[in-house]
Amino acid sequence: MTNEILAIAGACPNQVNTPFPVRAKGIDIVLEGGEAGVLHILMLTSKLLAALLVSSFILLPCDAGGAPAEAPAARLEKQSPDSIERIDMTRVQVFLDRAGFRPGKIDGLGGEFTQRAADRYCDFAGVPRGTVLDVASVASPYREHLITEEDAAWVGPTSSQPAQQAKLKALLYGSIWEAVAERFHCDMQFLAELNPGVAEPAIGTVLRVPDVRDFLISDVKSLEKERAALAKAKTAAASLSGPPPPLPAPVSYDLSRPIAPGGSLLQAVPSPSPAPLQQASPGSAPEPMRRIVLLREERLIEVHEDSGIVACFPCTPGSSKFPVPLGTWKITSNLLMPHFRWDKSILETGVRSANAHLLPPGPNSPVGIVWMGINRPSLGLHGTNSPDRIGRNASSGCIRLANWDAFMLCQLVKNGTPVEVR
Repeated sequence: MTNEILAIAGACPNQVNTPFPVRAKGIDIVLEGGEAGVLHILMLTSKLLAALLVSSFILLPCDAGGAPAEAPAARLEKQSPDSIERIDMTRVQVFLDRAGFRPGKIDGLGGEFTQRAADRYCDFAGVPRGTVLDVASVASPYREHLITEEDAAWVGPTSSQPAQQAKLKALLYGSIWEAVAERFHCDMQFLAELNPGVAEPAIGTVLRVPDVRDFLISDVKSLEKERAALAKAKTAAASLSGPPPPLPAPVSYDLSRPIAPGGSLLQAVPSPSPAPLQQASPGSAPEPMRRIVLLREERLIEVHEDSGIVACFPCTPGSSKFPVPLGTWKITSNLLMPHFRWDKSILETGVRSANAHLLPPGPNSPVGIVWMGINRPSLGLHGTNSPDRIGRNASSGCIRLANWDAFMLCQLVKNGTPVEVR
């Protein structure tokens, strides 16, 4: 089996040299039309060829006009994580995850978000979509991880009821399984499959995990402290040059105004234009101009710089009842480890009520580990307590990401970053 996404050539009536994606044993491939309509195998090992002959691949019918129909985002058949096919798919997912083109939860099965990430990576690399991906840098998609006190520190009592959640000091992971799965960007079921001999991991247990960069809550806390120190220093510097600005009038808290641990309110107030980028220090490279593009139908967030796309993330963009509004907005807040005011009325109707619960921060908060508000009341981009459902469920108008993706995104944007919703 090669280390690459493969390509096959074929034909569709009335369609010449038109590539379109299909699936063979769940692996993303490309069919290209040919006049003779004969399948030509461009790159395929004998093992995959045998698999194709046994199970066949899926050819989608052309539409009435001869154009190829869009292929469904199929997945690999459920096999052992040590099967060649699943190892290769995990390598592709790990490669894309490391590159910042996130494929969603790593599960060794692939699917629509893996394909969309691969397409955007090709855009980034300046090559046609469907070009073979060289994943040789991922020698093995797995590595070993020793469970430590740091993993266990973020595990604690949980509840699914907001009234009970409000009584907790923090909304922590419910198990070490959950903590480790999120740390390594993977599906909990996949993590269990990688470790069939482990019933309940504990400190000292060695688990096999996907070889991605660790997502650590301690890194979230460190960045939170760093931002607080920087804000304090700016306030101190401003006080030397004149009187401090007047304090804002008290406002009612809603979803667009997460409450910081200190109790202060971070208001999402529309401004006439995006905040200017900070001036680069002498001798340093200028800060890139970034913008976010949210593709509602594809459930995908793209991050663009002057030179083009630089990252992408799967997301849950609202719902049919509460769609994310089309247009261009901007980031107005970027708050780590936010408290969250859970208001059933807002979530179901968009109308604020007096019956609400103030939930503590933590990775299992409904808004996850970060809130990035936009200049639209009660809307923002945020983390989640259900990363395995990203892109497959609905939200109450906000844009959800897996915590590990939300943490990366929050470091790529700042107040004033444009958010274009298409």
